[in-house]
Amino acid sequence: MPNHPNPFNAETTMRFALEEDAQVRLVVYNGPGQAVRSLVEGPRPTGVHTVVWDGRDDDSRDMASGIYFGRLEVDGRCAAARQMALVR
Repeated sequence: MPNHPNPFNAETTMRFALEEDAQVRLVVYNGPGQAVRSLVEGPRPTGVHTVVWDGRDDDSRDMASGIYFGRLEVDGRCAAARQMALVR
């Protein structure tokens, strides 16, 4: 689940592929490990999926510059985790 661009300013795009239909959860966490944005939550079909994070939290507030982590869970298991650098 690489993201590009990284580092990013306005937005970053994450792609992931599913070999079969699955329950998916993609959440962005800040450095201390607090969830700041839920990007995907629920069933997704087989195939390639693209998700854009605009650097905002769940309340649409701009996040500060810093290191964030995207965690992808597929059927309840961690499938990928990536570090992202937001530069304002």
